[in-house]
Amino acid sequence: MDCLETKTFLKNKLSYIKLYGEHMNRITLSNGVKIPLLGLGANGIWGEESAHSDLAKKQYEIYCYAMTSGMCQLFDTSGAYGYNEKILGTAWKDSVNREDVVLMSKVSNSAQRKGTIREEFERSLRNLNTDYLDLYLIHWPQTGTFIETWLQMEQLYREGLVKAIGVCNFNIHHIEELLQKATILPMVNQFERHPLFTQDALVNYCFYRNIKVIAYSPVARMHDVLIKAKPVFELAKKYNRTPVQIILRWHYQWNHIAIPRTCNPEHLKEFFQITEFTLSDKEMAWINSLNQNIRLRYDPDNCDFSRL
Repeated sequence: MDCLETKTFLKNKLSYIKLYGEHMNRITLSNGVKIPLLGLGANGIWGEESAHSDLAKKQYEIYCYAMTSGMCQLFDTSGAYGYNEKILGTAWKDSVNREDVVLMSKVSNSAQRKGTIREEFERSLRNLNTDYLDLYLIHWPQTGTFIETWLQMEQLYREGLVKAIGVCNFNIHHIEELLQKATILPMVNQFERHPLFTQDALVNYCFYRNIKVIAYSPVARMHDVLIKAKPVFELAKKYNRTPVQIILRWHYQWNHIAIPRTCNPEHLKEFFQITEFTLSDKEMAWINSLNQNIRLRYDPDNCDFSRL
């Protein structure tokens, strides 16, 4: 189903509400901006040939479907994800009004090294066909650059070019270092979090600082240790849900924003059906017990930022 067909099929939000119920709850950031608790993650699409690849086509189609169906309003991307920003910008322009989407992008490490924060931000605006962003984040706490990057982002925020600013992959010590120079506290911290890697100390610290958590890789990239774990398997059977739905509901009840990835419309529908059931406190604790400190992505304290 292409964008036009989807738009005709589900022309407005009321159609979605009749089919699926109300929209996802929203979380309120420290500055009062409200963000949906569930969004759609992005695929990196690099190289000129990839702009016309099957993945690029599928990414465009899932964006259109997510928007015109009314299921999803929050979309994550980055200046480091190649053509993804342009695809997202084209999709929303073809599908909905600007106020119907929440666009989140990030400063790349390359721009941090060059000091070209405003230039990359303006490029993101052009790619995304918009004159403002809802969220703009530092992608990585690159050594020696992230404080100056943050100060430039504060200026973008003061100018009203972005509704909220935040960070990604920042550990406690990165935030503490940032706060020595910052005049605006990060409003969100996007980092790897799932039941195999709960990062409880960082979560608790963010709660103390009123920094909202955004979980990437929220279903641990479908890791067998998680998907086949007894708590997930048993609860999926009990509630007649998929393992992914159980895990996303766990994030949802933590009041953390999750941004799973998919290009499959049926999987997208499953994501947004997690409001139809509730896990008990004991069941939440059972899932919490799965933590094994299994990190699946890069460690911000031990990685080559030039390759990210």
